[in-house]
Amino acid sequence: MKTILVIDEDKMMRENTTEILELSHYRVISEGNYMKGLELARDKHPDMIICDNLIPKMQGVELLKKVRHTAGLDKIPFILITAPGENPDKNNGTNDGASEYLDKPFEGEELLRVVAKVLQEENHY
Repeated sequence: MKTILVIDEDKMMRENTTEILELSHYRVISEGNYMKGLELARDKHPDMIICDNLIPKMQGVELLKKVRHTAGLDKIPFILITAPGENPDKNNGTNDGASEYLDKPFEGEELLRVVAKVLQEENHY
């Protein structure tokens, strides 16, 4: 069973994402605080991280950079969730190591499709 770390300050969004993933037989660890999320990543070494791009005090891209520069975490697939109108430089995020972007609002099927795609791509390396 794959373990996914979900980092999102929006409790409802975090709980909904967690429920969708758990119903599809993923083990989920969730956190609303980016520093605690980074600590969880270091402690638990999840198979994937899904992170909201706009988390308090730090953008998801910044957290992604910290993960990519942490030994043992640098290869973990990372999906950034963006809200309408955020308009982040998606190419920049991808160049920084994001595996995929997922735009809010998203349907459960879309989340599961992106997660499966990224995990499948990881298995090819």
